[in-house]
Amino acid sequence: MIVIVGRTYVKATTLLQGALCAALAVTMPLRTAAAQSRPDLAGTWRGTLVNYPTRPGAAPVDVTMEFGALPVADSTCVPWKTTYREQAVVRGVKDYRLCRGTGPDDYAVDEGGGVVLPARLLGDVLVSAFKTGPLLLVTHLRVQGDTLTEEIMTIDDRPAADGLVTMRPRAIQRLVLTRQR
Repeated sequence: MIVIVGRTYVKATTLLQGALCAALAVTMPLRTAAAQSRPDLAGTWRGTLVNYPTRPGAAPVDVTMEFGALPVADSTCVPWKTTYREQAVVRGVKDYRLCRGTGPDDYAVDEGGGVVLPARLLGDVLVSAFKTGPLLLVTHLRVQGDTLTEEIMTIDDRPAADGLVTMRPRAIQRLVLTRQR
């Protein structure tokens, strides 16, 4: 008999060993969201934004993101400011807050003006999804070492129906940023 204990397969040679291993598998805590690797967002990040499909002749967009540390206490927020520049001229500033809801994977992006986008920490990726008009947008933000990557996928939305509903991917906006020391 093979029994899974945590993430380990254990061969049990007797029924009693099998029962003991099964009991351990049920009572041993599995890796939870709280124990997962939490992204280290704190600091200033700089890099570029690229839209796919690319537009011929589009000016490069330089991006600076400034984050507080990922909130660890419920109902707390940290600043999240993003500045966009084309040819050294500021073209836009997003002054948001990243807020923790209730629990280690429950977050929201407070864009101000009453716009709050639910987000969830899935493994080491902060994910948010929302609709605006005929579009569905899904964001993924991940930190690996000193590199922060955020992708925003834009999809043509369609009404739900029974069975399969296909939706056409329209674009991906990718930001690749490096932590500044």
